[in-house]
Order: sequence, then structure tokens, then C-alpha cells
Amino acid sequence: MMVLKEYKAVVLKLKIKVLVDIAKYPHVTLRKDQALKFLDAITRRHGVTKDLEEARRVIYSFNEYYGAARRKSDGYLVIPKDSSDAVRGRVVIHKIKLLIENNEEIVEIILDRRVSKDLIEYALKEIGYSEIEYSQID
Repeated sequence: MMVLKEYKAVVLKLKIKVLVDIAKYPHVTLRKDQALKFLDAITRRHGVTKDLEEARRVIYSFNEYYGAARRKSDGYLVIPKDSSDAVRGRVVIHKIKLLIENNEEIVEIILDRRVSKDLIEYALKEIGYSEIEYSQID
């Protein structure tokens, strides 16, 4: 007699909260490796822009830019943008903040307020997040 065993797969649902500030800029906080994948997913859907390239370069060279970011009063690094991208509404990244929490490199990405929720959700789903919640920053 043959006995069949039943196995159940455990599916982890990753959840993330996208914070939206008073000026309507979405903030996404991710680990360095996830932030790079997030930018790659946005680039695949949106296309290459100067701000995406510059943000990727800064995040990739985290340690070099971390010191500069800490010396600034607010810690945010403004990402250079192409003026033609700005006029056409193609700018994605407003600024970023580099942090180290529990020996982990963390990146807070502040997206341009004109970036669609669809693009944000697409990129987050591409890197494994299935539950995306939006919340206002007080």
C-alpha cells in the first residue's frame, strides 16, 4: 500500500508602507539591495532618466556618500535631474537619505510627487512586496 504525503507550501507575504508627506512626496524605505532592485524595476517600466542613474550610482556607492549625507543638517542628498526630464514630467527621484540601522544599510527614497501609484506598486511587487499600504506622514 502506497501512502501519499501532503505538503503545504508556506507563502510569505511581504508588506511595506509607503509614507506620503504633506507636500505629496511618496517615501519608500528599503535595504540597499532592495533599493537597487526597486530602481531597476522602475527603469524597466519607465525608461532611463538622469535622476534614476544618479540615484542608482549613489546607492551603489553607499559608504562613500553616507559620510557626506551625515554632514548635511537634514541628511538628505538631492539627486541631480535633467531639466528636459523635469519639464516632461519624467523625473522619478526627488532625493534620498542613507541610513545605517542595526548594521544594515538602509535607503529612504523620496519619489517625485508626479510618480504614479501604479509605477510604485509595480516596482514594489517586482521585488517581492505583495501588500502595499499608503499612509500620511503627520
